[in-house]
Amino acid sequence: MVERVLTAAALRPLAPAVRGPRAVLRYRDLSDLVHAWTARLSGSGLPAGTVAALEVTDPTYLAPAHLAVRAAGLVPMLLDPNLPPARRDALLETGRPGLVIGVSEDLACGPGVADPRVLSPDAGYLGFTSGTQGTPKGIVSNEAGVSHFVSWEAAALGLRPGTAVALISPPSFEVVFRELFLTLTTGAELVVAPPAVRADPNAVLPWLAEQDVEVLHAVPSLAARWLAAAPGLQLNRLRWTLFAGEPLHAAQVAAWRESAPHTEVVNLYGPSETTLAKFWYQVPAEPTAGIQPVGQPLPGTRLRRLSPAPNSPQEQTSVGDEVFRIGIATPHGSFGYLEGTGTPTDHASLRRRAGETEFDSQDLGRLDPNGNLVVTGRRDSRVKRRGVFVDLGLIEAQATWESSVRLACCVQAGPERGGAVVLVVESADPGSAARLTRELRRRLGPEAPEEVVAVASLPLSPNGKIDRRAVADRIATGALYATGQPRQGC
Repeated sequence: MVERVLTAAALRPLAPAVRGPRAVLRYRDLSDLVHAWTARLSGSGLPAGTVAALEVTDPTYLAPAHLAVRAAGLVPMLLDPNLPPARRDALLETGRPGLVIGVSEDLACGPGVADPRVLSPDAGYLGFTSGTQGTPKGIVSNEAGVSHFVSWEAAALGLRPGTAVALISPPSFEVVFRELFLTLTTGAELVVAPPAVRADPNAVLPWLAEQDVEVLHAVPSLAARWLAAAPGLQLNRLRWTLFAGEPLHAAQVAAWRESAPHTEVVNLYGPSETTLAKFWYQVPAEPTAGIQPVGQPLPGTRLRRLSPAPNSPQEQTSVGDEVFRIGIATPHGSFGYLEGTGTPTDHASLRRRAGETEFDSQDLGRLDPNGNLVVTGRRDSRVKRRGVFVDLGLIEAQATWESSVRLACCVQAGPERGGAVVLVVESADPGSAARLTRELRRRLGPEAPEEVVAVASLPLSPNGKIDRRAVADRIATGALYATGQPRQGC
């Protein structure tokens, strides 16, 4: 990636590369910073492959800092200074960086641990799963996978030099690498959202409109929050919106297109273990009802249809509507989980051999009549209640048919609530819980949730996804019912 960005910089030295809140870096400035900071970091005396933590205070300078770390032979690990202190400390303890580098207009290099972690020099970065489904796991990501993805994306979007691409993802979310390197390998312009904008849903759509952003990567839940905060605002310059991280529903697509009438919508899918996205689907003008497909694999990637039975890696040969567990094989996937994170079962599910990564995910899917992959949920979203299996993902999908519902999260409560299935929806309509209760009882019968609770705001993770663990905790402690509207029982 270093060579590709510096090549693009040599072709357009005076063109703007990064437009930050307080500074604009031309491609020549970007190149100069990479060379100067590489020289500083090369004198650290750390062995090749040593982890270096980048604490990104000013994301305007994230690109040159990341590239300088790579050019010095180190492996970057990105930290968002807005992370909760406990999460930040846990990541530093697990990553064991040899350097901790504050990133702003200059690098503030501080010492790391005495016994730093050393990875393969081919590792593009050290990432971590979001933790919304369980304990975060470290992932040793493949730089070749980043390069492969941005080459595909640039071609798919027909990206031209000068195109305005938003940098709005938090530094700890791997989508930031799509934003950075899609832009800087093609001579486009990276438009950096100020931290205050990124943290305020009310500010995002006005900022996108003001900056004439043309390409945006977003998480569906976060985009729904932005729309609710700025109803009626038009993003007339937006040409491409690429969603990832969560299921994308037809209702969300329709709402987004009302705000961005000229945008193409793409649904991406790929667990962090496979290094960025590995499936894509361009949503047509008339979307499929309900959950949108994630489409077809990127070149070089193949879908493996696994038995949905627990811990069963054998592939299925059946096709059609039968649900399978999603397996992915790609030469561009990660090198594996970080030693000391994850369980033995986790490590067995992610294998790198003979130049190919195989990952047995916990996601469930099926093929639609056109052969597109549709992610239908997760194995752990099927829970047993009173002797009957209930699909939490299906309940969430059905909830999005209620027009007032922005977001939906269905969880099974713990023993303190008798294992009840609780649907929590984000809605400003006081009557939404009662309407949903009646409609879900009609549609799902005995598989309907025991309780439906409407709240003004669902908790989101730092990456913008619904934080299911936080929802479950609020149910267990009763905090949800203190802030929610009167709940309805099914």
